[in-house]
Amino acid sequence: MSKILVIDIGSTSTKLALFLDHDALLRESVEHAPERLSRLHSYDEWLKFHDEVVTSVLHGWLKELDGLSLVVSRGGLTRPVQGGAYYVNDAMLRDLRSGDYGWHPCNIGPCIASSIADRYGTKAIIYDSPVSDELIQLARFSGLKGMERGAAFHVLSQKSAGRKAARELGVPYEQGNFIVAHLGGGITIGAHEKGRIIDGTHGLDEGPFTPQRTGGLPLQGVLKLCFSGQLTQEELGRRLFGQGGVHSYLGTHDIAAIERRADNGDEEALVVLKAMGYQISKDICSMAAVLDGRIHAVVLTGNLCRARTVVTEIRNRVRFLGQFLIFPGEDELESLAHAGLRIMSPGGESVNIYVNK
Repeated sequence: MSKILVIDIGSTSTKLALFLDHDALLRESVEHAPERLSRLHSYDEWLKFHDEVVTSVLHGWLKELDGLSLVVSRGGLTRPVQGGAYYVNDAMLRDLRSGDYGWHPCNIGPCIASSIADRYGTKAIIYDSPVSDELIQLARFSGLKGMERGAAFHVLSQKSAGRKAARELGVPYEQGNFIVAHLGGGITIGAHEKGRIIDGTHGLDEGPFTPQRTGGLPLQGVLKLCFSGQLTQEELGRRLFGQGGVHSYLGTHDIAAIERRADNGDEEALVVLKAMGYQISKDICSMAAVLDGRIHAVVLTGNLCRARTVVTEIRNRVRFLGQFLIFPGEDELESLAHAGLRIMSPGGESVNIYVNK
């Protein structure tokens, strides 16, 4: 029997679960107030905040944690890697702390996982990192030599949803073509060809606007903002990645509350939600071109699938592509736990060693 602790630190939440083989023994999800997160700036401040949250949860799990076999964390923004498992090591932690490959709260998870693993005399790994890079050559061109497009998707969530869709349609995932959109605090849309994400919208650099992020912006406007002298680089980063998107238009990123406003006749709230669905639809259709129009299904997953206005807008605009499947919510904790179980099984998956570029 394998006892596996799973840690998933997202943009607005901290999720933990303790699994005994396939069964979740304990589970906790802690949502964080935007006002509290807005006061966190440095890596150490984010680490201290999330470490205190995790420690508080695990304090109530001390008896059950006895005999811990493995700690599995959501990956962070490191150099691009292949899919699969990687040990959390010093080289990975240095890259996550540096922010050289981008910043996201998920950069904190492997550090906390490593600390817990050391405490219990076991190992910490990540699995299907968000920077798992399976892009085809044509997808790497950005339009400016020396600036290459990279991969930063919700890989775990997308591949899990792709496999669910494949099972529902009776098609092996590794033989099918799917367009999968993860809709949550971050939004990424991927073209899945025979089990590989060969192109997709980068979760920080491009794509549709999200509850808190701007997505792709008009370049001339960005240039003016950068050289306006009104914002430091750090302040601009917060504006683009934490106070952009829906938040910039409506002053909140609480999508459920915004849906209620729209239902009560707030025209501005309704238009913003529809605009987000419109932008998501455009990127879904661009992935259809990547797959030459040969698509088994368009698949939506993530917590924003519960946003009726957004989903209706998307469905109406992309249903001409074929099958349209929705898997609300997220099952990243289960995906990470099952990956850990495969690794712990005799003759199971191997674990890679992360090295600095």
